[in-house]
Amino acid sequence: MKYDIEYIRELKKLYGTPLYLFRKMDFIDNYKSFMRCMEYEYPKHKIAYSYKTNYTPAICKIVRELGGYAEVVSDMEYWVAKRLGYDDSMIIYNGPYKGISSLQHILNGGIVNIDNLEEVRKVCDLANINRDAILKVGLRVNIDIGQKFTSRFGIDANSDDIDIAFKLISVTKNLSVAGLHCHIGQSRTIQAWKNRINVMLKLADKYFSNPPEYIDIGSGMYAKMNPYLAKQFAEDIPTYEEYSEAITKPFAEHYKNISSEKKPILFTEPGTTLINSYVDFIGSVDSIKYIKGNLYVTLNCSKDNIGDICKTKQLPIQVISAGNLPIECKDAKFVGYTCLEHDVLYQGFSGQLAVGDFIIFENVGGYSNVSKPPFINPNCGMVELGADYETRVIKRKETSEDVFITYTF
Repeated sequence: MKYDIEYIRELKKLYGTPLYLFRKMDFIDNYKSFMRCMEYEYPKHKIAYSYKTNYTPAICKIVRELGGYAEVVSDMEYWVAKRLGYDDSMIIYNGPYKGISSLQHILNGGIVNIDNLEEVRKVCDLANINRDAILKVGLRVNIDIGQKFTSRFGIDANSDDIDIAFKLISVTKNLSVAGLHCHIGQSRTIQAWKNRINVMLKLADKYFSNPPEYIDIGSGMYAKMNPYLAKQFAEDIPTYEEYSEAITKPFAEHYKNISSEKKPILFTEPGTTLINSYVDFIGSVDSIKYIKGNLYVTLNCSKDNIGDICKTKQLPIQVISAGNLPIECKDAKFVGYTCLEHDVLYQGFSGQLAVGDFIIFENVGGYSNVSKPPFINPNCGMVELGADYETRVIKRKETSEDVFITYTF
């Protein structure tokens, strides 16, 4: 989205800067586009939105209204989902370290994917204590899809541990394995996804006499993105249609002779895929100075506001003049307000710039506001841009009291 100075000035007047801008209607359009592609070949596909990516309740509420599941990895995120009115049957609890709520979630009929043998033993103990309850869990498997690293998550599918897990659960009379789960980071190519689906279907056939209730394949798909950002990646960015061809078509073929009722639910857990491109961020220029021939532009924000992506990629930006007398910049570095040398948001800017100008960073929806520490300054607010770009606050600006409320004075 292109912003003009009058609109930005109005936002500043109403809400101040820095400020997150959530583009609601664009997010909904993207969500529906992803859903249509995934359901085309395999109608039993379900989206489980990754809360850890951006757990802003107003965003999670939209997902719920669109029929999506909640994918959580902590009691905090589970609390958000329950506060939004989710039934446990539509909450998937993942992660390598689960809180006490995960056990109650199992008792409530929720979906929990077990990460390790110690968790298996805890769940078996839970079943033995609650003998009148019929309990189900899923197992997260650690698989090899040709990735160039060893993941630390899940139960090794190429070791005895996976067999031990199934054995421990099978001898617990009121406990069963309902499904399989995997998630492999840093593996977003079409070939990586083909490998993932192939391995997961083989494991499902090996360990289930009938199709499991669900197969959860996690996430790790590229989002739709600004071409300026897309060209910085070493590989082509697949479309949703191409991902669907690699993911859902093999599922449809594999279970073509199984009735619709008995086909497994296919879960994907998109986070950045859904939200990244639909949150923008407004910062402004506080000062401009030369040091030993280097030009530094200090902003009223930090790299932590826009997420780790700025460490490896140049985010798309818009520079909006506030009307002050500019200087001609060459190879300028945009830096943050913290006292850290590595607080760099953007490098190599050339063009006209003045103190007071606004810098709009695009593609900051994932791992930005949820990762911002209260270092130097509290976090800023977030505004939702709705139909016709009317606005409402969906996260207020944090105060010093918010930061220090848990401390003793």
